[in-house]
Amino acid sequence: MIIMAQDYGYPNARIRGMKSYLLDRIFYEKLLDTEDISSIILMLEKTPYKKNIEEATIRYAGVRGVEEALRINVASTYSKILDMVEKESKELVKVLLGRWDVYNIKTILRGKHVGVKSEDIAESLVPAGELEEALLLRLVKQPDLKIVIDLLATWGIPYSRPLTENFPAYAKNRDLVKLELALDKFYFAYALAKTKKRSLNHRLVNQVLAREVDTVNIMTVLKTVKEEIEPGIAEKLFIEGGKEISKERFLNMAKSKDVDELIKKLSGTSYFQILSKNLKKAIDTGNISVLQRGLEEFSMKKGIDMFKADPLSIALIIGYLSAKYNEIVNLRIIVRGKEVGMPQDRIREALVIV
Repeated sequence: MIIMAQDYGYPNARIRGMKSYLLDRIFYEKLLDTEDISSIILMLEKTPYKKNIEEATIRYAGVRGVEEALRINVASTYSKILDMVEKESKELVKVLLGRWDVYNIKTILRGKHVGVKSEDIAESLVPAGELEEALLLRLVKQPDLKIVIDLLATWGIPYSRPLTENFPAYAKNRDLVKLELALDKFYFAYALAKTKKRSLNHRLVNQVLAREVDTVNIMTVLKTVKEEIEPGIAEKLFIEGGKEISKERFLNMAKSKDVDELIKKLSGTSYFQILSKNLKKAIDTGNISVLQRGLEEFSMKKGIDMFKADPLSIALIIGYLSAKYNEIVNLRIIVRGKEVGMPQDRIREALVIV
């Protein structure tokens, strides 16, 4: 326990300080009361986002400027956390931030797949993982998807392995889903293996990852049932390593005749209540993204709950990473909602405030 205190005492003290600057319910309500994006920008200039807002709005106007500021802020914040930890804690934070490497690689692959301009791809990247912005921009500048993968392999980036192995299948029918699935499976297998040790900190990170795997698998099977995809095909989409969604349960869910039946098969799991709560709205709108948002809310709250765990462990860092990401998501929802004239109540309903 003494070693743990030495390892996490200093960074956790800084994390507690950073936590005090997170936006609260009162601030969100003030943002909801604003009439336009200019007013939101003025309010954000009075927060820790001030520098990012000032720099971003010089380059871009309105919503685009705000989103650029948020992108820069979350990347720099996560990088700051990585810099303040060392040894075991640095390795574990790297595992968690690896999700951003996967996100960025997927963003580049999708852009190259459909022929998006390099500068537009670059604006969607969040260099918060191990792949630094300079490397990501080099990838963006490559002429096609194959050369992006080859460059990752040349640099010795582990994520290149599943992409290289599955590129022939992609080249045959241009099915990007196979490349993305291979990348997800590789990341979770790699990350879960890195957190298999028996220490408290490894277990805490492992729990977070296992919950993410469950969430991905639930969303996958929801889509397969809604789109009436054969269970045999759905089986290939399953990702190992979840906490509550075993392969057996996944396959049973894939045989459901509709989403309602599928959710009933989740009875007894942590996910049943939140999905049941959002089911009627999903059916009424015909949009399962409502269920996805519910799962995201559940995972977000579970992550933020880590603030209440052992103060001398990595729990506070996990809690802050979740809370910061949630703040970015909330601000984006408000800004985008205001841009399209969405009613206050609907914007508020979409927020996760804890």
